[in-house]
Amino acid sequence: MMSLVQRAQRFLFSRKNIGACLAALVGVGLLALGITGSWIGLALIAALYGVAYFLVPGEQGVRFTLFDERDAQQITQGLSDLIYSLRFRVADDVMAAVEDTARSIKLTLPVENAPALSAIDPNVMLIRQTALNYLPRALDDYLSLPRMYAERIPVQDGKTARQVLIEQLGLISQKMRETSEDMYHYNADRLLSNARFLQERFAGSNFKVPVVELTSQEETEKERVR
Repeated sequence: MMSLVQRAQRFLFSRKNIGACLAALVGVGLLALGITGSWIGLALIAALYGVAYFLVPGEQGVRFTLFDERDAQQITQGLSDLIYSLRFRVADDVMAAVEDTARSIKLTLPVENAPALSAIDPNVMLIRQTALNYLPRALDDYLSLPRMYAERIPVQDGKTARQVLIEQLGLISQKMRETSEDMYHYNADRLLSNARFLQERFAGSNFKVPVVELTSQEETEKERVR
């Protein structure tokens, strides 16, 4: 939850406030040049600020991309569209982190002649779904913040929103690469471990990740014997 100071900083750095202040400067200039009287000048400054604040659009997020974690073509196109929508809107290191995450997600997509595990294993699909849910929603939350606020004001453990986002995307990317490697080696237990880690880490986020019962092949066989 943001403190009062953080709320004030977010407002001051917002696109609406900055645009309104620039408009109000026109009124200040007219007052300083003596073109308007004192009361009329002050009223004009307030009016220019209010009108500009109303007209200037606020920070824009990203359009949510709905993915079917089983549809490789839809995922590939959706990730490309998402990256394209971020051009000139985020810093280079944020863009690089998003592109790296997208590449790591694509590594888990089904390919021809791949083991059946890569296409139907529920742990693989859950891991992929977690990443596909987290990525656009995290970016939407990030872009809803004024850029100067997101890049300069500490919000968590002394880190800015920009640093937190890059750290989280790095973690997702790492787990997706581990998942790809485990798929290649048909390592079901490690897939289960990664699925549980991501579920515990991100299921409590501000978006909903389906909570499913995760069991390894060995555990499933034991249940059948019983």
